Amino acid sequence: MEETVFLVRLRVMAWIIGAAFMLLIGRLWILQFTNWTTYAQQAAGNRTRKVYQPAPRGLIFDRNGMVLAENHAVYNVNIVPCDFPENEAEAEHIITQLAGILGASTAQVREGIEKIKAQSSVEPVILQDIGEDVSLEVVAAIEARRLEMPGVVIDQQARRYYPHGSLAAHVLGYARPISAEQYAQVKDLVYPSRYQELQSPSIGIEAISEPIYAPNSIYGQDGVEATYDIYEHASPAVPVLQGRRGYHLYEVDATGEILGLLEEREPVAGASVYLTIDARLQKVAEEALEEAIGNQRTGAVVMIDVRTGEVLVLASKPSFDPNAWVRGFSARQWQRLQNDPRTPFLNKAIAGEYPPGSIFKIISAAAALDAKGLDTSRRFHCSGIIYEGRDHQPFRCWKEKGHGYVDFWKGIAQSCDVYFYELVRSPEVALDSDTIADYARRFGLGNTTGIDLPGEKEGLVRDRRWKREVQREPWTTGNTLHMVIGQGFLTVTPLQMAVVTAAIANGGELPSPHIVRKIAWPKWLGGGAELCGQSEGRKVEVDPQVLAKIRRAMRLAVTSSDGTARVMRGLGVSVAGKTGSAEHYPTKPTHAWFVCFAPADNPQYAVVVFVSEGGYGSTTAAPIARQLLAAAFGKGSVAGSPPPLIASD
Repeated sequence: MEETVFLVRLRVMAWIIGAAFMLLIGRLWILQFTNWTTYAQQAAGNRTRKVYQPAPRGLIFDRNGMVLAENHAVYNVNIVPCDFPENEAEAEHIITQLAGILGASTAQVREGIEKIKAQSSVEPVILQDIGEDVSLEVVAAIEARRLEMPGVVIDQQARRYYPHGSLAAHVLGYARPISAEQYAQVKDLVYPSRYQELQSPSIGIEAISEPIYAPNSIYGQDGVEATYDIYEHASPAVPVLQGRRGYHLYEVDATGEILGLLEEREPVAGASVYLTIDARLQKVAEEALEEAIGNQRTGAVVMIDVRTGEVLVLASKPSFDPNAWVRGFSARQWQRLQNDPRTPFLNKAIAGEYPPGSIFKIISAAAALDAKGLDTSRRFHCSGIIYEGRDHQPFRCWKEKGHGYVDFWKGIAQSCDVYFYELVRSPEVALDSDTIADYARRFGLGNTTGIDLPGEKEGLVRDRRWKREVQREPWTTGNTLHMVIGQGFLTVTPLQMAVVTAAIANGGELPSPHIVRKIAWPKWLGGGAELCGQSEGRKVEVDPQVLAKIRRAMRLAVTSSDGTARVMRGLGVSVAGKTGSAEHYPTKPTHAWFVCFAPADNPQYAVVVFVSEGGYGSTTAAPIARQLLAAAFGKGSVAGSPPPLIASD
């Protein structure tokens, strides 16, 4: 019996030992055959070090090949956290030496190094603010003490440079070293590994597992620099302006000392980006706008191709020099810019929201013609003022003595406010606020245009439901009278009104405005150029015959003897336009607006000009559009003199 128990125990023990042996063999199989690549790489990592070199960003050109953003070589002081001494006394010795070389305080240097050590271990990171773009004297001093300051290295990097200063600054944006917060958001982005993953068939890419960004990458912070840092139309995302870093792969010993170079790869610049912007026309617009705004006002100019949605001009004033963002502002410069009530960093062409005033009448006219069947021959009398409501509230026309009897054509051409008031009050037309708001939204107002720039605003289109639910008040006839002439609960951006004007000019197609025309990919991403048209526009739900009548009326604003846009005559190219003056504060001058398209009989460009507190659109905004169109059509030397400027709307 005892022998039987002994044999059973022996068999159990044998089974346990056998099972353990099989588990051991299975584990060895996994290590040797299944995961050998991973462990081989880890083992190699213990005897190698890969030191990355920053890549230059791709260049940015205008539509004609003029360079708008390029790279200049600079020297930066970098900290390599894994090489920086842990010993407190050694670290303080290096900090003291480095502070003396850089002309900074030890507290500044210490704080900068602590921030770097918190975000990286192996990658070199720029000692921001005090170690960027250092002089050759600083480079020589640090190189001479290299052995005394482990973890402190000099690298040469391509810094962004904008050769034309403030030209198209709000379009370009700027690029500078990535912040810790930004790096935390993008540090895990890697290059796509399969060509099939890319939605864009013109891009081919090799399998690369390394991250796109490093703690010392140059990163797009605004404008095109930000939007096209990464190509979001591909899935997964592909770097565009962001270049591919180079590296040196070194063999090292157990102490980290370099034994030799095993492999190297040169940095490669990112893709070249060609904008739709015409730098020559942009310069004309900016100079004319700068002269108009002086030191007190602001303004914007937009010029768009009515057929394609390409934006040739997108100007905002006052502006800034993006090179200052790259170099860094002095305390005095920053304080001055931050305290400027004109907000120079705001792109007013896409993010400035303003009451449209009389340029909105082209939308009110579309609503009256299309929805209410307005007879263009129906006349109303303008004495310069009407009274509305129980309290007989006055609603004035811009022309104090009135226009007399006005039909549709004269109502647009002379921008008669009373004519549009009567469209609301007349029982046979009865143009109401809901209809006006509906047509404003049909033309895209109250929503962004989708331009490929950050920070676009959608403006406001309010109606009776909004006032009832938000303000807890009923909508009044007075609210509609304000709305029909572009005042009250309405705001638009200059870009939105450029799209509206383009849709009227081209027969009812709302174009999708875009700022990038072409991307020229580097060879390592497959090479070749890719045209970058944005999504197709959409049809405006308005009868094309209605739009034809509005085009004719806008042409009369230029050609008729008392048209408000007659400053556009004698240009050498036919123009159709609409002036506007928008009240925004009781004691301040009105905003000046002008919208137009040309040639009137075969529209190619739509132009919008806005000047804050510029008074009349006819005298302040329209002359800017005239200069721009003269340059666009090559009429500068042959165009006749414009008629005398007369204040009108």
